[in-house]
Order: sequence, then structure tokens, then C-alpha cells
Amino acid sequence: MMLSLDAVPSTMEPPADPKPSRLWRPPAAWSRRRVLTAIGGAAVAAGVAALDLIPWSKPREAFAAAYTTWSTCHGYFTATQICYPANAYFNSNNCSGTWHRNDGSSGTCYVFKFTHNPSSCDGHNAWKWTSPNRKCSDGWYEYHDCGGGNINRFSICRTAF
Repeated sequence: MMLSLDAVPSTMEPPADPKPSRLWRPPAAWSRRRVLTAIGGAAVAAGVAALDLIPWSKPREAFAAAYTTWSTCHGYFTATQICYPANAYFNSNNCSGTWHRNDGSSGTCYVFKFTHNPSSCDGHNAWKWTSPNRKCSDGWYEYHDCGGGNINRFSICRTAF
């Protein structure tokens, strides 16, 4: 079977009834909505990545599991004072859950720091009182500011259990 030159398609003129190819499809143009969605997604990803650089946005280490608690007051008890000694710094802000905080922060004109004391209670970090039900976890609180305010005290996280 012999073909003539007239059977070869022309590159200059389209065929009489063209059919689209199944192998290649021209890319669709991006709509305005698709462009804005891509920009918004990139902005959110950049924001989340930037948060990882901020120290206080990261989860804190769980030190509490390593500390132990006396199940009784172990001889340190007065009828009027829950959690001993009475001159310790008691405040709700020095607790992280039921344990003494172990972190700190600073700003333009202040620095504060909470530190665990893992063995202040005769080798343990905390005591439990059974009447009323309280747990006292020991540590230290430090605070310094530009106005000359300085605090460095033994502190106790006192919580119910």
C-alpha cells in the first residue's frame, strides 16, 4: 500500500475535524481565589514556623515525674500551719499542676524564676497532709526589677489533692 504526499497532514493548516489529545491537556489558569488561598496557606505556615522560635511556645519538660512525695507530714506539722515553714512564699502562681514550677521569664524591667527543690523534704520534693487534703511541693522563687525590688525566698506550691 502506497501513500501519496497528499495524505501527510499539513503543519500550516488545521485538520478538517480536529480531536483533542488524551495525552496532554493545557494547564488551567489560576483563579484569583486559588492565588489568595496559596498566599494565605504560605502565611499560616510561616507563622506557625515562627512560633517554634519563641521559647515559651514550646512544651515544657515534665520534671514532676522524677520527684517523690511523702504520704504523711513525716513529723513536720503544726496544728495551725499547713505546709511548713510559715515564712515560705505561698502563692497560686508558683504551681504548675500540683508541683512547684520550674521555669522563669524576663521582660524590659523584670526577671523572675521558679526552681524545683527535689530533696528539701527529707529527701523528697513534697509532703501530703490528710486533714485537710493538701500537697505541698517545695522550691525557690526569685524576682528582680529595675526599681530595686529583689525577692529570693523558699517557696511552696500548696494544692488540694
